[in-house]
Amino acid sequence: MGCAVCGETMLSHMSAEPRTRYNRQPLGVLSRGVSPIDRAIELVAPYCDIVDRLKVVPPSAQTRGVWIKNVEKQVERLGVMSAYRGYFPDDRYGTLPHYPLGDFLIRLACAGALVASPERVHDGMFMVTRGNAESFMETILGRVMLRVLSRDPVRLLEQGMAARRQSFTYGHWELRRHSDREVEVVHQNEYWWIESGVAGAAAGTFEACNIVAQTETKLIDRFNGSTVCRW
Repeated sequence: MGCAVCGETMLSHMSAEPRTRYNRQPLGVLSRGVSPIDRAIELVAPYCDIVDRLKVVPPSAQTRGVWIKNVEKQVERLGVMSAYRGYFPDDRYGTLPHYPLGDFLIRLACAGALVASPERVHDGMFMVTRGNAESFMETILGRVMLRVLSRDPVRLLEQGMAARRQSFTYGHWELRRHSDREVEVVHQNEYWWIESGVAGAAAGTFEACNIVAQTETKLIDRFNGSTVCRW
């Protein structure tokens, strides 16, 4: 399952100065002595905008550990946990605490590269995040917040947006219902990949309802756009 990306206008002005702790020396060919985090970034840097993205993510942008742990769960389900642990051997994230969003972005991109291939990192991120809905409901946070996994797709999308508000410290999502079988989720200031990570989560939401849906991504720029779902 994939998504169509329409109307994308890439941001042309990126900060020249580092704004997060992930900006290090120029990344290129893998070399001895680099940290596991640097190796994870090097794995995907030629195939996505991870380096520039980390530069512009504000320090105030954080996510609860539940979403990082979900990446780990999907990596294990998809059979690449051993390779993933080679990049993140010391990870010990809790479910409820907030962590820098950059931690999540690096792990999601690396997981996508391992699940598919570095060249197909966006396909891999789609595969990883499509399990978000079911996995979130299996956590303590999910059970406390949502109680019962709704099988109505609109209701489940509303629940997912409520979960986002409780889990992320930045950005804004808005649900627009165009018809009984078409909805649009508008994303504002969303720093993870709307066209792959967010699209995968949307597709997985409908799969959790046993509904086949078509998803389409419309981008204004890298961090603003919408996901349209029809079923």
